[in-house]
Amino acid sequence: MSLTATILLIYAACLVGTIASPARSNADRPPEEPGARRLLGTLLVPALALLAGSQTLPARAAEMAPQAVSGPATVIDGSTLEIGGRRLRLYGIDAPDLDQTCSDGHERDYSCGRGAAEALAARIGGESVTCAPRGADPDGTARALCRRDGDDLAAWMVTNGYAIADRSASAAYEAQDRRAWGRRVGLWSGVFEIPAERRRMRRLSAAL
Repeated sequence: MSLTATILLIYAACLVGTIASPARSNADRPPEEPGARRLLGTLLVPALALLAGSQTLPARAAEMAPQAVSGPATVIDGSTLEIGGRRLRLYGIDAPDLDQTCSDGHERDYSCGRGAAEALAARIGGESVTCAPRGADPDGTARALCRRDGDDLAAWMVTNGYAIADRSASAAYEAQDRRAWGRRVGLWSGVFEIPAERRRMRRLSAAL
């Protein structure tokens, strides 16, 4: 039983006791005794406030909870989408930035960042995407689990080597990451910098 329900039951018992007790005449009542009804009224005020608060809080929590978004998606990069003007990063993965260059199995440079973005755009096609929020990055950009026709876009990107599992955020895609590495597909077919590490080094260089 909740605390609110327990308090209300106690006050209800007090009310019943007050109503059931025989009324006393003014002559029988001590001059300085506070009225039972006044005391009961004083006690009921916080109880009713508590009850109202307990009913309001769940409704407010539901209003404040991040809502899922769906609709046509614009691909920003291999791990970022924009839906209805809202920017979302795919939860649990990281992809090369648009300007990032990698080396393939023949040591030839190629634009792995643009390749990842193009692969994600092709996977989505013209279909609607549904994204469920999963927190946010330090820069405020929301993280989300995004699906196209029920398929997890992040899982697809990692499985095909266009992105890697972001182990700092989640262990959800480690299995796909290992399979992509074992098959030497996408990024794993050659040499590449870990995107997060590359960004960190660029920030350090800019600060010098």
